[in-house]
Order: sequence, then C-alpha cells, then structure tokens
Amino acid sequence: MQASPVIRTDDFINSQLKDLPLSMKYKETETNFYMDFHSHEGFEVYFFHEGSGCFLIEDHIYPLEGNDLILISAHESHKSSPKIEKPNTRSVLHFLPELMDSQSRDILLDIFRQGLNRRHMRLNEERMSRCQYLLDRLHEEYTSRSLDHLLAIRIYLSELLLELSRFLSNDSVNEDRVASHRGVNPKVEQAVKFISNHFAEPLTLEQISQELYLNQYYLCHLFKKTIGITITEFLLQTRIHHAKRMLVHTELPISEISVNVGFNSFSYFGQTFKQLVGATPRDFRKKQQQTGPSE
Repeated sequence: MQASPVIRTDDFINSQLKDLPLSMKYKETETNFYMDFHSHEGFEVYFFHEGSGCFLIEDHIYPLEGNDLILISAHESHKSSPKIEKPNTRSVLHFLPELMDSQSRDILLDIFRQGLNRRHMRLNEERMSRCQYLLDRLHEEYTSRSLDHLLAIRIYLSELLLELSRFLSNDSVNEDRVASHRGVNPKVEQAVKFISNHFAEPLTLEQISQELYLNQYYLCHLFKKTIGITITEFLLQTRIHHAKRMLVHTELPISEISVNVGFNSFSYFGQTFKQLVGATPRDFRKKQQQTGPSE
C-alpha cells in the first residue's frame, strides 16, 4: 500500500487562503499534537483556551497557559509546542490583509508590527469573554458560507482586532507579559537565539552546549522537552526556512544559497530541502516565480 503524502502546515494554510481569505480552527482539543516549524501567507491569531506549553516565533519563546493569545505576522517562522500530558484546546485564525476594509486595514494590522516582545497576551476573564463572543460569531459565519458571510466575517474580525489593539495599548499588559515569561527556561531561550543568529556557521551540538555552559545531553533533553523538536531538527528547519526566503527574494544560484545557510554539502542541502518542503529548491523557486511569493 502506498503511503499517504505528508501535508505540510504551510502548504495546507496557503491552499485554504486561496479559496477564502480566512481560514479558521475553532476550539480544537487534542491529546496528541505535533506542528512543524513553518511560515505562511497572511496573519495569524492563536487563542490557547486550555492546557500549557510554549510557542516559538523566529527566535522568541512564549509560555502558554489557558486564555493566552499569540499574534503571528506574515511569513514569520513559528510552531506551537503544547505539553501532551493533558488536553490542549485552541482556536486559530489565519487571514489575508485584503479581507480587511481598506480604510481601517493599517490601523487594525498595527498590532502585528509592534515587535516580537508584544505578541503575547494573557487575557483576563472579562477580556477573554469579549473575544470569545466574537470568535463564536466568526465561526458561525465561517461555517454557514451564506451570501453575505464575507461582509459579516470582515466586521467581526475587525471588532476582534480592535479589541486586541485596545488591550495592547493598556500599560498593565506589559507587566503580565513579564510575569508570564518567567515560565520559559532561559537556557532554551539562549540556545534558540544562538542558533538563529549563527545558523549559517558550521554549528555542532558540542559547540552550542559549550556556548551555554551546559552538558550536551542535558541541553538536548531540555530543548526537546520545551520546543518539541531536537536541536538538530531546529537547526535544519531554520536553515531551510532562510533558504526558502533567498530562493524567493534573490536571484542567487542555488549552490550559493546552500552555502549561505550553512550547508557544506550541496547534495545534503537538496535532500534536506525536499524532505522538509516537499519539492527540490529548483522546483520551489520555479513555482514561486509562477504563482507569486508565499514566503
């Protein structure tokens, strides 16, 4: 029996957004969960209703608890890593900017432009209740697909983003974020930042552990427990993510891109790229040139 093709998160979301400028998951509860390190078109609003874990955007790690919210901008690499010891429930909105009214678009999308240190919100019960009402309305319209559902979606989504914008403008949210950030192991944060800043170099586990003054095996265990993937997997996925950006936004030869993102073997670069992306670097670049950038 032939194995089913792997459906990658970014391909799935980009495909959905071509059919409708909004993709929505509503109160999904899972006990077994894995998400690859990915990026996609459009913006993402991630509600974490219950459970615990962490969320990674580029080189920033955010702790997750019930009533947490994460904002992800277009083409930012990210993954969620909820703890699997107990159920985790989340709602996720992906949307393209053209869904928004042109007169209010820039104002409402400004919450995604305020830097990675302002992407994590811990909502109190009152604020979460107001957001939940708008999520319910969005889900009704998203599933009904009535003749005027796009208009209703635009209205409810705009209200939700306005609610979050007002919350972010409240100074007290900064104190909540600082307090919640203490749940992230500082050594894992340092490892993520070090790899993100030095991915183009010939990094080894020994070098990374020495940089952080930790036992190599302990660091590997700590990293996998927190992020959900190994250090080697994170390094490779980081390199391939930057390679995708170069393939789309530069005309550099593929062999040069391979070296620029840290691969000392062109054949290994091609093999890893196809494994993680589902296409060769050449085919990926050709497709992006034909359909327009999605990275």
